[in-house]
Amino acid sequence: MNIQEAKDSIRDAVTSYLSRDRSGRYTIPRQRQRPLVIMGPPGLGKTAIMSQIASELDIGYVGYAMTHHTRQSAIGLPKIETVLFDGVETAVTRYTMSEIVASVYDEMERSGKREGILFVDEINCVSETLSAAMLDLLQNKKLGPHRIPDGWVLVAAGNPPEYNSSAREFDVATSDRVRLIEVEPDADVWLRYATNSGIHDAVRYYLSVKPGSLLSMENTPEGPRFATPRSWEDLSTVMKEHDRLGLTVELGLISQYIRDPDIAAEFKRYLDFHRKYGEEHDVGSILEGNASGSSMSSADAEERLAVMSVIVGRLNSEAEEGLMLEKVRDMLSSIDTDDVDGSVSRIRETISADATGGDLSRASSMCLNALADVGRTRGDVESAVRDVVQQCRSHLETFDFHVTNAMEFVGNSGGHGPVPLLSSLLGCYSVVMYSKPDGPLYGYNEELLSEGRDKKLEKAMGVSV
Repeated sequence: MNIQEAKDSIRDAVTSYLSRDRSGRYTIPRQRQRPLVIMGPPGLGKTAIMSQIASELDIGYVGYAMTHHTRQSAIGLPKIETVLFDGVETAVTRYTMSEIVASVYDEMERSGKREGILFVDEINCVSETLSAAMLDLLQNKKLGPHRIPDGWVLVAAGNPPEYNSSAREFDVATSDRVRLIEVEPDADVWLRYATNSGIHDAVRYYLSVKPGSLLSMENTPEGPRFATPRSWEDLSTVMKEHDRLGLTVELGLISQYIRDPDIAAEFKRYLDFHRKYGEEHDVGSILEGNASGSSMSSADAEERLAVMSVIVGRLNSEAEEGLMLEKVRDMLSSIDTDDVDGSVSRIRETISADATGGDLSRASSMCLNALADVGRTRGDVESAVRDVVQQCRSHLETFDFHVTNAMEFVGNSGGHGPVPLLSSLLGCYSVVMYSKPDGPLYGYNEELLSEGRDKKLEKAMGVSV
Protein backbone atom coordinates (compact mmCIF):
# COMPACT_ATOMS: atom_id res chain seq x y z
CA MET A 1 0.00 0.00 0.00
CA ASN A 2 1.07 3.63 -0.32
CA ILE A 3 1.94 5.85 2.64
CA GLN A 4 -1.53 7.45 2.77
CA GLU A 5 -3.20 4.04 2.90
CA ALA A 6 -0.74 2.99 5.59
CA LYS A 7 -1.60 6.07 7.62
CA ASP A 8 -5.32 5.36 7.32
CA SER A 9 -4.77 1.72 8.31
CA ILE A 10 -2.72 2.63 11.40
CA ARG A 11 -5.18 5.32 12.46
CA ASP A 12 -8.06 2.84 12.20
CA ALA A 13 -6.10 0.23 14.16
CA VAL A 14 -5.26 2.68 16.96
CA THR A 15 -8.89 3.81 17.07
CA SER A 16 -10.10 0.21 17.43
CA TYR A 17 -7.46 -0.62 20.06
CA LEU A 18 -8.54 2.34 22.17
CA SER A 19 -12.28 1.76 21.93
CA ARG A 20 -13.99 0.84 25.21
CA ASP A 21 -17.13 -0.99 26.28
CA ARG A 22 -19.74 0.40 28.67
CA SER A 23 -17.71 -0.62 31.71
CA GLY A 24 -14.72 1.35 30.46
CA ARG A 25 -12.60 -1.66 29.56
CA TYR A 26 -10.82 -1.84 26.22
CA THR A 27 -12.92 -3.83 23.77
CA ILE A 28 -9.80 -5.50 22.37
CA PRO A 29 -7.78 -6.72 25.38
CA ARG A 30 -4.11 -5.79 25.72
CA GLN A 31 -2.82 -9.26 24.79
CA ARG A 32 -4.76 -9.14 21.51
CA GLN A 33 -3.57 -5.66 20.56
CA ARG A 34 -0.89 -6.75 18.16
CA PRO A 35 1.89 -4.20 17.63
CA LEU A 36 1.75 -2.54 14.22
CA VAL A 37 4.94 -2.77 12.15
CA ILE A 38 5.24 -0.55 9.08
CA MET A 39 7.97 -1.77 6.74
CA GLY A 40 9.18 0.01 3.62
CA PRO A 41 12.02 1.82 1.84
CA PRO A 42 13.69 4.79 3.54
CA GLY A 43 12.37 8.29 3.13
CA LEU A 44 8.70 7.51 2.49
CA GLY A 45 7.46 9.42 5.52
CA LYS A 46 6.85 6.46 7.84
CA THR A 47 8.05 8.41 10.86
CA ALA A 48 6.22 11.61 9.92
CA ILE A 49 2.76 10.04 9.78
CA MET A 50 2.94 8.75 13.36
CA SER A 51 2.88 12.14 15.06
CA GLN A 52 0.21 13.22 12.56
CA ILE A 53 -2.01 10.31 13.59
CA ALA A 54 -1.53 11.08 17.29
CA SER A 55 -2.40 14.73 16.68
CA GLU A 56 -5.50 13.85 14.66
CA LEU A 57 -6.72 11.45 17.37
CA ASP A 58 -5.74 13.89 20.16
CA ILE A 59 -3.65 11.31 22.00
CA GLY A 60 -0.09 11.28 23.32
CA TYR A 61 2.98 10.49 21.25
CA VAL A 62 6.48 9.27 22.09
CA GLY A 63 8.98 8.37 19.36
CA TYR A 64 12.33 6.59 19.57
CA ALA A 65 14.94 5.44 17.05
CA MET A 66 16.26 2.16 18.40
CA THR A 67 19.67 2.47 16.74
CA HIS A 68 20.39 5.32 19.18
CA HIS A 69 19.94 3.05 22.19
CA THR A 70 22.13 0.73 24.18
CA ARG A 71 20.86 -2.29 26.04
CA GLN A 72 21.13 -0.36 29.30
CA SER A 73 19.02 2.60 28.16
CA ALA A 74 16.43 0.33 26.53
CA ILE A 75 15.80 -2.08 29.39
CA GLY A 76 17.23 -0.14 32.36
CA LEU A 77 20.34 -0.30 34.52
CA PRO A 78 20.93 -3.13 37.01
CA LYS A 79 20.94 -2.34 40.71
CA ILE A 80 21.43 -4.52 43.76
CA GLU A 81 18.67 -4.81 46.37
CA THR A 82 18.56 -6.85 49.56
CA VAL A 83 15.38 -8.90 50.09
CA LEU A 84 14.22 -11.60 52.49
CA PHE A 85 13.65 -15.10 51.07
CA ASP A 86 12.41 -17.55 53.72
CA GLY A 87 13.77 -15.24 56.36
CA VAL A 88 17.22 -15.05 54.82
CA GLU A 89 18.61 -11.79 53.44
CA THR A 90 19.64 -12.20 49.83
CA ALA A 91 21.16 -9.73 47.34
CA VAL A 92 19.21 -9.69 44.06
CA THR A 93 19.50 -7.76 40.83
CA ARG A 94 16.71 -5.37 39.91
CA TYR A 95 16.50 -2.97 37.01
CA THR A 96 15.77 0.72 36.86
CA MET A 97 12.92 1.66 34.54
CA SER A 98 13.63 1.62 30.82
CA GLU A 99 14.30 5.10 29.43
CA ILE A 100 11.70 4.41 26.75
CA VAL A 101 8.95 3.32 29.14
CA ALA A 102 9.83 6.19 31.48
CA SER A 103 9.38 8.61 28.58
CA VAL A 104 5.83 7.36 28.11
CA TYR A 105 5.05 8.18 31.74
CA ASP A 106 6.75 11.56 31.34
CA GLU A 107 4.53 12.33 28.34
CA MET A 108 1.43 11.28 30.27
CA GLU A 109 2.43 13.63 33.08
CA ARG A 110 3.26 16.50 30.71
CA SER A 111 0.22 16.29 28.45
CA GLY A 112 -2.33 14.77 30.78
CA LYS A 113 -3.17 12.23 28.07
CA ARG A 114 -3.46 8.66 29.36
CA GLU A 115 -3.53 7.10 25.89
CA GLY A 116 -1.13 7.42 23.01
CA ILE A 117 1.27 5.93 20.48
CA LEU A 118 4.73 4.64 21.35
CA PHE A 119 6.61 4.66 18.06
CA VAL A 120 9.83 2.64 17.81
CA ASP A 121 11.78 3.27 14.61
CA GLU A 122 14.42 1.05 12.98
CA ILE A 123 13.12 -1.92 14.93
CA ASN A 124 14.95 -4.49 12.80
CA CYS A 125 18.31 -2.67 12.78
CA VAL A 126 19.26 -3.04 16.44
CA SER A 127 22.47 -4.69 17.60
CA GLU A 128 22.59 -8.31 18.69
CA THR A 129 22.62 -7.21 22.33
CA LEU A 130 19.21 -5.58 21.85
CA SER A 131 17.53 -8.12 19.57
CA ALA A 132 16.15 -10.20 22.46
CA ALA A 133 14.76 -7.06 24.11
CA MET A 134 13.05 -6.06 20.86
CA LEU A 135 11.48 -9.50 20.57
CA ASP A 136 10.20 -9.14 24.15
CA LEU A 137 8.88 -5.68 23.31
CA LEU A 138 6.92 -6.93 20.29
CA GLN A 139 5.66 -10.07 21.96
CA ASN A 140 4.86 -8.76 25.43
CA LYS A 141 4.84 -4.95 25.08
CA LYS A 142 7.47 -4.50 27.78
CA LEU A 143 11.15 -3.67 28.11
CA GLY A 144 12.91 -5.56 30.84
CA PRO A 145 10.44 -5.94 33.72
CA HIS A 146 8.57 -2.75 32.86
CA ARG A 147 5.37 -2.83 30.82
CA ILE A 148 4.19 -0.18 28.41
CA PRO A 149 1.17 1.42 30.13
CA ASP A 150 -2.28 0.25 29.10
CA GLY A 151 -3.79 2.61 26.54
CA TRP A 152 -0.51 3.07 24.67
CA VAL A 153 -0.38 1.42 21.26
CA LEU A 154 2.98 0.10 20.10
CA VAL A 155 3.89 0.98 16.51
CA ALA A 156 7.25 0.09 14.98
CA ALA A 157 8.93 0.80 11.65
CA GLY A 158 11.87 -0.53 9.71
CA ASN A 159 13.52 -0.91 6.33
CA PRO A 160 13.65 -4.18 4.38
CA PRO A 161 17.14 -5.76 4.26
CA GLU A 162 17.60 -4.80 0.60
CA TYR A 163 17.65 -1.13 1.68
CA ASN A 164 19.72 -1.48 4.85
CA SER A 165 22.60 -3.91 5.28
CA SER A 166 22.14 -3.93 9.06
CA ALA A 167 18.43 -4.81 8.85
CA ARG A 168 17.21 -8.34 9.53
CA GLU A 169 14.10 -10.24 8.57
CA PHE A 170 11.65 -11.06 11.34
CA ASP A 171 11.44 -14.74 12.20
CA VAL A 172 8.11 -16.57 12.12
CA ALA A 173 7.64 -16.31 15.89
CA THR A 174 7.90 -12.52 15.73
CA SER A 175 5.95 -12.10 12.49
CA ASP A 176 3.08 -14.09 13.99
CA ARG A 177 2.73 -11.55 16.80
CA VAL A 178 2.56 -8.31 14.81
CA ARG A 179 0.41 -6.63 12.18
CA LEU A 180 2.75 -6.09 9.25
CA ILE A 181 2.03 -3.11 6.98
CA GLU A 182 4.21 -3.05 3.87
CA VAL A 183 4.57 0.35 2.17
CA GLU A 184 5.66 1.07 -1.38
CA PRO A 185 6.39 4.42 -3.01
CA ASP A 186 3.50 6.10 -4.81
CA ALA A 187 4.46 9.21 -6.77
CA ASP A 188 0.91 10.56 -7.02
CA VAL A 189 0.43 10.40 -3.25
CA TRP A 190 3.84 11.94 -2.60
CA LEU A 191 3.20 14.76 -5.07
CA ARG A 192 -0.02 15.65 -3.26
CA TYR A 193 1.95 15.74 -0.03
CA ALA A 194 4.67 17.77 -1.77
CA THR A 195 2.17 20.39 -2.91
CA ASN A 196 0.67 20.71 0.56
CA SER A 197 4.13 20.90 2.14
CA GLY A 198 5.48 23.56 -0.18
CA ILE A 199 8.09 21.38 -1.89
CA HIS A 200 10.03 23.37 -4.49
CA ASP A 201 8.12 23.84 -7.75
CA ALA A 202 10.99 22.40 -9.83
CA VAL A 203 11.10 19.20 -7.77
CA ARG A 204 7.35 18.69 -8.18
CA TYR A 205 7.61 19.44 -11.89
CA TYR A 206 10.44 16.94 -12.44
CA LEU A 207 8.81 14.15 -10.45
CA SER A 208 5.50 14.73 -12.23
CA VAL A 209 7.31 13.98 -15.49
CA LYS A 210 9.67 11.33 -14.06
CA PRO A 211 7.78 9.65 -11.18
CA GLY A 212 10.15 6.67 -11.19
CA SER A 213 12.90 8.91 -9.84
CA LEU A 214 11.05 9.49 -6.56
CA LEU A 215 12.67 6.36 -5.14
CA SER A 216 15.57 4.66 -6.86
CA MET A 217 18.04 2.19 -5.35
CA GLU A 218 20.86 0.47 -7.22
CA ASN A 219 24.01 -1.29 -6.00
CA THR A 220 26.94 -0.82 -8.34
CA PRO A 221 30.66 -1.74 -8.18
CA GLU A 222 31.32 1.91 -7.30
CA GLY A 223 28.83 1.81 -4.45
CA PRO A 224 25.10 2.38 -3.96
CA ARG A 225 23.23 4.86 -6.14
CA PHE A 226 19.98 6.17 -4.75
CA ALA A 227 17.33 8.85 -4.56
CA THR A 228 14.63 8.84 -1.89
CA PRO A 229 11.61 10.99 -1.03
CA ARG A 230 13.54 12.26 1.98
CA SER A 231 16.47 13.37 -0.19
CA TRP A 232 14.12 15.21 -2.56
CA GLU A 233 12.46 17.00 0.36
CA ASP A 234 15.78 17.98 1.92
CA LEU A 235 17.08 19.19 -1.44
CA SER A 236 13.90 21.23 -1.86
CA THR A 237 14.51 23.01 1.44
CA VAL A 238 18.01 24.04 0.41
CA MET A 239 16.86 25.06 -3.08
CA LYS A 240 14.20 27.37 -1.67
CA GLU A 241 16.77 29.06 0.56
CA HIS A 242 19.14 29.43 -2.40
CA ASP A 243 16.29 31.06 -4.34
CA ARG A 244 15.66 33.46 -1.47
CA LEU A 245 19.33 34.41 -1.29
CA GLY A 246 19.77 34.64 -5.06
CA LEU A 247 22.21 31.72 -5.16
CA THR A 248 22.36 29.29 -8.07
CA VAL A 249 21.64 25.58 -7.73
CA GLU A 250 24.37 23.65 -9.50
CA LEU A 251 24.82 19.95 -10.19
CA GLY A 252 27.31 19.66 -7.34
CA LEU A 253 24.69 20.71 -4.81
CA ILE A 254 22.05 18.41 -6.29
CA SER A 255 24.47 15.47 -6.18
CA GLN A 256 25.00 15.95 -2.45
CA TYR A 257 21.37 14.89 -1.96
CA ILE A 258 20.48 12.85 -5.06
CA ARG A 259 23.16 10.19 -4.97
CA ASP A 260 22.45 8.78 -8.40
CA PRO A 261 24.54 10.67 -11.01
CA ASP A 262 22.12 10.01 -13.86
CA ILE A 263 19.05 11.22 -11.91
CA ALA A 264 20.94 14.22 -10.55
CA ALA A 265 22.06 15.26 -14.04
CA GLU A 266 18.58 14.73 -15.47
CA PHE A 267 17.02 16.81 -12.69
CA LYS A 268 19.51 19.62 -13.38
CA ARG A 269 18.35 19.70 -17.02
CA TYR A 270 14.70 19.84 -15.94
CA LEU A 271 15.56 22.53 -13.40
CA ASP A 272 16.98 24.62 -16.22
CA PHE A 273 13.83 24.00 -18.30
CA HIS A 274 11.70 24.99 -15.33
CA ARG A 275 13.62 28.22 -14.83
CA LYS A 276 13.38 29.03 -18.55
CA TYR A 277 9.62 28.45 -18.66
CA GLY A 278 9.19 30.51 -15.51
CA GLU A 279 11.00 33.44 -17.10
CA GLU A 280 9.01 33.18 -20.32
CA HIS A 281 5.67 33.02 -18.47
CA ASP A 282 5.74 35.49 -15.58
CA VAL A 283 3.51 33.87 -12.96
CA GLY A 284 3.25 37.15 -11.07
CA SER A 285 1.72 38.78 -14.16
CA ILE A 286 -0.56 35.77 -14.65
CA LEU A 287 -1.94 36.05 -11.12
CA GLU A 288 -2.40 39.79 -11.44
CA GLY A 289 -4.36 39.28 -14.68
CA ASN A 290 -1.77 40.97 -16.88
CA ALA A 291 -0.81 37.95 -19.03
CA SER A 292 -2.58 36.55 -22.07
CA GLY A 293 -3.36 32.85 -22.27
CA SER A 294 -2.44 32.94 -25.95
CA SER A 295 1.22 33.00 -24.89
CA MET A 296 0.81 29.32 -23.98
CA SER A 297 -1.03 28.29 -27.13
CA SER A 298 2.05 26.67 -28.70
CA ALA A 299 3.48 25.23 -25.46
CA ASP A 300 4.05 21.47 -25.22
CA ALA A 301 2.84 19.30 -22.35
CA GLU A 302 6.01 19.64 -20.26
CA GLU A 303 6.04 23.42 -20.58
CA ARG A 304 2.39 23.60 -19.50
CA LEU A 305 3.14 21.33 -16.57
CA ALA A 306 6.07 23.51 -15.48
CA VAL A 307 3.99 26.70 -15.53
CA MET A 308 1.12 24.92 -13.76
CA SER A 309 3.45 23.73 -10.99
CA VAL A 310 4.60 27.28 -10.33
CA ILE A 311 1.02 28.62 -10.29
CA VAL A 312 -0.14 25.91 -7.89
CA GLY A 313 2.89 26.46 -5.66
CA ARG A 314 2.28 30.20 -5.49
CA LEU A 315 -1.43 29.85 -4.71
CA ASN A 316 -0.74 27.17 -2.11
CA SER A 317 1.81 29.45 -0.41
CA GLU A 318 -0.72 32.30 -0.40
CA ALA A 319 -3.31 29.98 1.16
CA GLU A 320 -0.84 28.87 3.83
CA GLU A 321 -0.08 32.50 4.63
CA GLY A 322 -3.80 33.24 4.85
CA LEU A 323 -4.41 30.35 7.25
CA MET A 324 -1.56 31.60 9.41
CA LEU A 325 -3.07 35.07 9.49
CA GLU A 326 -6.40 33.60 10.55
CA LYS A 327 -4.68 31.65 13.32
CA VAL A 328 -3.00 34.84 14.55
CA ARG A 329 -6.38 36.64 14.40
CA ASP A 330 -8.09 33.93 16.45
CA MET A 331 -5.23 33.83 18.94
CA LEU A 332 -5.22 37.60 19.49
CA SER A 333 -9.01 37.66 19.74
CA SER A 334 -8.85 35.09 22.55
CA ILE A 335 -6.69 37.30 24.78
CA ASP A 336 -8.48 38.36 27.96
CA THR A 337 -8.04 42.15 27.93
CA ASP A 338 -8.57 42.23 31.71
CA ASP A 339 -5.55 39.94 32.19
CA VAL A 340 -3.31 40.49 29.18
CA ASP A 341 -0.07 39.21 30.71
CA GLY A 342 -1.64 36.05 32.12
CA SER A 343 -3.58 35.35 28.93
CA VAL A 344 -0.50 35.81 26.73
CA SER A 345 1.54 33.55 28.99
CA ARG A 346 -1.07 30.77 28.79
CA ILE A 347 -1.26 31.03 25.00
CA ARG A 348 2.53 30.82 24.77
CA GLU A 349 2.54 27.68 26.89
CA THR A 350 -0.18 26.10 24.75
CA ILE A 351 1.68 26.81 21.50
CA SER A 352 4.95 25.43 22.86
CA ALA A 353 3.26 22.30 24.25
CA ASP A 354 1.63 21.60 20.90
CA ALA A 355 4.99 21.64 19.07
CA THR A 356 5.86 18.04 18.14
CA GLY A 357 9.41 17.04 18.94
CA GLY A 358 10.30 20.60 19.88
CA ASP A 359 9.69 21.94 16.37
CA LEU A 360 7.34 24.87 15.85
CA SER A 361 5.22 25.12 12.74
CA ARG A 362 5.36 28.32 10.71
CA ALA A 363 1.93 29.23 12.05
CA SER A 364 3.04 28.70 15.64
CA SER A 365 6.17 30.78 15.07
CA MET A 366 4.07 33.54 13.53
CA CYS A 367 1.74 33.47 16.56
CA LEU A 368 4.67 33.74 18.97
CA ASN A 369 6.08 36.68 17.01
CA ALA A 370 2.67 38.37 17.11
CA LEU A 371 2.52 37.88 20.88
CA ALA A 372 5.95 39.46 21.23
CA ASP A 373 4.84 42.51 19.24
CA VAL A 374 1.49 43.13 20.92
CA GLY A 375 1.40 45.54 23.83
CA ARG A 376 0.17 44.84 27.34
CA THR A 377 -2.90 47.09 27.55
CA ARG A 378 -6.49 46.60 26.45
CA GLY A 379 -6.03 49.24 23.75
CA ASP A 380 -2.90 47.58 22.37
CA VAL A 381 -4.67 44.24 22.05
CA GLU A 382 -7.78 45.73 20.44
CA SER A 383 -5.61 47.65 17.94
CA ALA A 384 -3.65 44.51 17.08
CA VAL A 385 -6.88 42.58 16.51
CA ARG A 386 -8.22 45.29 14.17
CA ASP A 387 -4.97 45.27 12.20
CA VAL A 388 -4.87 41.51 11.71
CA VAL A 389 -8.59 41.37 10.83
CA GLN A 390 -7.92 43.90 8.06
CA GLN A 391 -4.89 41.88 6.92
CA CYS A 392 -7.03 38.72 6.78
CA ARG A 393 -9.70 40.45 4.71
CA SER A 394 -7.20 41.97 2.28
CA HIS A 395 -5.23 38.73 1.91
CA LEU A 396 -8.36 36.71 1.13
CA GLU A 397 -9.49 39.23 -1.49
CA THR A 398 -6.06 39.06 -3.18
CA PHE A 399 -6.05 35.25 -3.04
CA ASP A 400 -9.50 35.01 -4.67
CA PHE A 401 -8.41 37.53 -7.31
CA HIS A 402 -5.33 35.43 -8.10
CA VAL A 403 -7.33 32.18 -8.29
CA THR A 404 -9.72 33.77 -10.77
CA ASN A 405 -6.91 35.15 -12.94
CA ALA A 406 -5.02 31.84 -12.91
CA MET A 407 -8.12 29.90 -13.96
CA GLU A 408 -8.91 32.37 -16.75
CA PHE A 409 -5.31 32.31 -18.01
CA VAL A 410 -5.22 28.52 -18.18
CA GLY A 411 -8.72 28.41 -19.68
CA ASN A 412 -7.65 30.74 -22.50
CA SER A 413 -4.36 28.96 -23.20
CA GLY A 414 -5.72 25.93 -25.04
CA GLY A 415 -4.70 22.43 -24.03
CA HIS A 416 -7.11 20.75 -21.61
CA GLY A 417 -8.53 24.01 -20.29
CA PRO A 418 -8.78 24.94 -16.60
CA VAL A 419 -9.84 21.52 -15.25
CA PRO A 420 -6.26 20.23 -14.61
CA LEU A 421 -5.44 23.39 -12.65
CA LEU A 422 -8.68 23.13 -10.69
CA SER A 423 -7.98 19.46 -9.87
CA SER A 424 -4.48 20.36 -8.68
CA LEU A 425 -5.81 23.16 -6.47
CA LEU A 426 -8.47 20.88 -5.01
CA GLY A 427 -5.66 18.50 -4.06
CA CYS A 428 -4.01 21.22 -1.94
CA TYR A 429 -5.17 21.02 1.66
CA SER A 430 -4.30 24.64 2.42
CA VAL A 431 -6.05 25.97 -0.69
CA VAL A 432 -9.24 24.07 0.09
CA MET A 433 -9.23 24.99 3.79
CA TYR A 434 -8.57 28.66 3.08
CA SER A 435 -11.12 29.05 0.27
CA LYS A 436 -14.58 30.17 1.32
CA PRO A 437 -17.86 28.65 0.00
CA ASP A 438 -18.74 31.87 -1.81
CA GLY A 439 -15.25 32.19 -3.32
CA PRO A 440 -14.05 31.41 -6.85
CA LEU A 441 -12.60 27.96 -6.10
CA TYR A 442 -16.00 26.63 -5.04
CA GLY A 443 -17.61 28.37 -7.99
CA TYR A 444 -15.24 26.81 -10.52
CA ASN A 445 -15.63 23.45 -8.84
CA GLU A 446 -19.39 23.59 -9.23
CA GLU A 447 -19.24 24.93 -12.77
CA LEU A 448 -16.52 22.73 -14.25
CA LEU A 449 -16.62 19.46 -12.36
CA SER A 450 -20.40 19.33 -12.01
CA GLU A 451 -20.71 20.08 -15.71
CA GLY A 452 -18.33 17.22 -16.44
CA ARG A 453 -20.39 14.82 -14.34
CA ASP A 454 -23.55 15.91 -16.13
CA LYS A 455 -21.95 15.23 -19.52
CA LYS A 456 -20.83 11.76 -18.45
CA LEU A 457 -24.34 11.01 -17.20
CA GLU A 458 -25.84 12.32 -20.42
CA LYS A 459 -23.53 10.11 -22.49
CA ALA A 460 -24.23 7.04 -20.38
CA MET A 461 -28.02 7.45 -20.57
CA GLY A 462 -28.15 8.67 -24.16
CA VAL A 463 -30.41 11.56 -23.16
CA SER A 464 -30.04 15.23 -22.40
CA VAL A 465 -29.65 16.04 -18.72
